Amino acid sequence: MIDKIELAIKSGSSLIQVVSYEWQRVHGIINTVAKTMNVNWMNWSRVSGLEQYENGEWSKVDEDLTDPIDVLEDFRDKEENIILILEDFHHYFDVPQVIRHLREIARSSANKTLVLAQPLKVVPDDLSKELVVLELGLPNKETIRTVIGNVIEDLEIEDFEMTEKLLESALGLTVMEAERAFRKAAINKGRLTEMEIQEIIQEKESIIKMNGMLEYYHPNESLSNIGGLDNLKDWIEERGNAYSQEAREYGLNLPKGVLLLGVPGCGKSLTAKAISRSWNFPLLRFDLGKVFGGLVGESERNIREALDVAKAISPCILWIDEIEKGLSGVQSSGSSDGGTTSRVFGTFLTWMQEKKEPVFVIATANNIGLMPPELLRKGRFDEIFFVDLPTVEERMNIYEIHINNKGRNPREFDLEQIATKSFGFSGAEIEEVLNESLFRAFNQGRDVTTEDILYSIGQICPLSKTMSETITGLRKWASARARLASSRAGEEFLQSEEKVPKLKQEISNPFLN
Repeated sequence: MIDKIELAIKSGSSLIQVVSYEWQRVHGIINTVAKTMNVNWMNWSRVSGLEQYENGEWSKVDEDLTDPIDVLEDFRDKEENIILILEDFHHYFDVPQVIRHLREIARSSANKTLVLAQPLKVVPDDLSKELVVLELGLPNKETIRTVIGNVIEDLEIEDFEMTEKLLESALGLTVMEAERAFRKAAINKGRLTEMEIQEIIQEKESIIKMNGMLEYYHPNESLSNIGGLDNLKDWIEERGNAYSQEAREYGLNLPKGVLLLGVPGCGKSLTAKAISRSWNFPLLRFDLGKVFGGLVGESERNIREALDVAKAISPCILWIDEIEKGLSGVQSSGSSDGGTTSRVFGTFLTWMQEKKEPVFVIATANNIGLMPPELLRKGRFDEIFFVDLPTVEERMNIYEIHINNKGRNPREFDLEQIATKSFGFSGAEIEEVLNESLFRAFNQGRDVTTEDILYSIGQICPLSKTMSETITGLRKWASARARLASSRAGEEFLQSEEKVPKLKQEISNPFLN
């Protein structure tokens, strides 16, 4: 950012907008630029008036200069080389006289620079061709190191460790948020070591959750908790090895991500959590639906901020559950929402294509018909996997896992029989079968048996019965366009004369063949 601002000034730009909540870093950057260029710099706000920073101290220049038009006139009248920061000046962009002054300053050849420091990117149409806009990214580890050092010195902490893990624990936070997290941990424990990392992460979770778009997960699931899907699990283990330094030296590219398509309840979300645990990466769940805001430009800013957090926390996993729902309006965006969804989608696609940081994207989807075709082309994801209903062998494995999790011995149950009777059941439905069996046995004052499980199987109508045609169509699509998550072929649905209820959207037109 220092280089960008210095280059902009030397190139003759008199009007620069720096977008950031972190006023301390903005001041530090401008101070460095001013020293390098050997010019003075000042700061103005509606509350404090005009101040100058010189020889490591602030001095009042004119605390009564609080009117935005007056400060612009004062700036234009100055003859010496100077950099002036105007804080939160975007609130006055609706005043025509302010815009006129800014345009006059932008076309001035005098060696003076106006820096508009503000937390939000706001560019008036009148200034769109004259204003240089620079967005300050979230702090890196070196900036966090400075923050920790300041907290240690200010609180006179003697027991501290400036380790890489401690620095990484605050990535994704602004300077102010990181300082607050470190201060709380240091005051609470009287020290600042790796023992306080969990407290800092908890503070980070609460901060990340406040924006509503990202949620920090602590998964307990591992790959061993997934029944079947052997092709997918092998692929995950291979890609997990690509983040090592040896992989970089070998010439491997960083994995981009994986798209999991398939039948609901068959382990797609579970896989996302298991990858996080297997790779020991933080897991961020990204709710695309909460990106869209009512104000002009708010949606675009929201997705940029969410992606910036993911980049700052990297290496991490960004999990987008049911991505097709968040992007379902892309095709009609131009007429329905003024193109907002298209712009958000475009920002996301560009980021996926160009990102250099180790952010692994896991997207899950149930309905391929709602997926934008641009998202499915090669290069967006490393691979597209189709997650089908479990076969009889996989259902046995899933029953075994769930019975173990309930503290029972799977050998005491006829797994082959219950797996065979569970034809067409998804992993989620199998879990529900076992839960129902436990309720039944508990209320009868005894332990659960194979007969209880068989009884519960008969009480559940699996999704494969009501959605058999949809699943068959999805299998046909996946056979040509996706990689199968399991090496075992999916079981064909048996034809039955029994009438199966259909959902409204499945009712066919009787006049079409």
